Amino acid sequence: MKQILSLTMVLILALYSCEEKLVEDMKPKLELQLKTYESGTNNDYFWSLWKSDGLNGSVNYTNGEGGNYSVSWDMYDGNFTCGKGWSSGSRNRVVGYNCGSFSLNGGGGSMAYYGWTRNPLIEYYVNEKWGAHRPADGASLGTVYSDGGTYNIYTSWRSNAPSIDGTQSFRQVYSTRTLQNSSGENHTITFANHANAWADAGYGLGADISPSAILLTEAWGSSNGYCNVTVWDGGSSSNTDPIAGVKRLVNRGSGLSIDGLGRTANGEEAAQYNSNSTNAHWNIVSAGSGFYYIVNQGTNMKLDGYGRTTNGDAVAQYNNSTTHVNAQWKIISAGSGYYYIQNRGTNMKIDGYGRTSDGSALAQYDSSTTHYNAQWQLVD
Repeated sequence: MKQILSLTMVLILALYSCEEKLVEDMKPKLELQLKTYESGTNNDYFWSLWKSDGLNGSVNYTNGEGGNYSVSWDMYDGNFTCGKGWSSGSRNRVVGYNCGSFSLNGGGGSMAYYGWTRNPLIEYYVNEKWGAHRPADGASLGTVYSDGGTYNIYTSWRSNAPSIDGTQSFRQVYSTRTLQNSSGENHTITFANHANAWADAGYGLGADISPSAILLTEAWGSSNGYCNVTVWDGGSSSNTDPIAGVKRLVNRGSGLSIDGLGRTANGEEAAQYNSNSTNAHWNIVSAGSGFYYIVNQGTNMKLDGYGRTTNGDAVAQYNNSTTHVNAQWKIISAGSGYYYIQNRGTNMKIDGYGRTSDGSALAQYDSSTTHYNAQWQLVD
């Protein structure tokens, strides 16, 4: 009798289990992923999925092989973020990624490198792709050039908004490419370039950058879309100094670049030119004590103040072997992504002097000037 009863109970339990599984299979597949916040590790990558409480619709997030993930969504309202990356941020990280496909219809959002800092609490983005609405809200802070692209910098203040520490008021700071990056190709994001540019604009990140950082997909409002992307560790930026390296020096007033003009004799003048040639590229090298040598890539000559201290005097070039203070320059933030270039020996600033003709002489001007003609962009 006990054996017959046990068998009956087994059959009943089995039937109940099948019904339960059938009911479970009829539910939305990723209902469990629509918690307010969920995270974990997949193939040694950190991943996370967050949604606002008011989200109506579906968000289907799937971890793929390695650093790959995909997400599709169809929402009536609300906001979600998801992505794959690292359990801790880094100021020097180079992010490698390939976005195989991305679409965002309606609402807003982006695909970006994304994270938080504490002390102070800051939410940061480096936006690479978006839908119909380019992320460009808040106060404009200028421009940064990185990884072959031009980014505009913005900041805004969020009051009583969701954060990694609950509902808080905090600052957002972000870079957005002027043109979206391409799909189906490998790209990099040298994060140090952005962090340094934000700091130059007066909005440095918090002292604690340990919160997670991911290659994010975000959307809000009434929208639908799809993203499939793979992220990987692109290494650490060997140069965290945003000033050093090979750059073009572009005047804010004239738009012309400083050019060596092929001149190789000591004392010959540097010029201005609308050019992207080798002669318009300069290697900015530390001279120590916060000063730099500025070496032309075409002529191998250094920019030199040549001891000249009268407003309008020309900027000279001198053999690369010189270590004189006249060949040393302090590069000082002027805000909005521009710099003053001030000579150590003469205390004069390099100035475009309002000249807009190719080949026109480059001038020096008193250190007190703050005019646009004395402001320069460092273009990678």
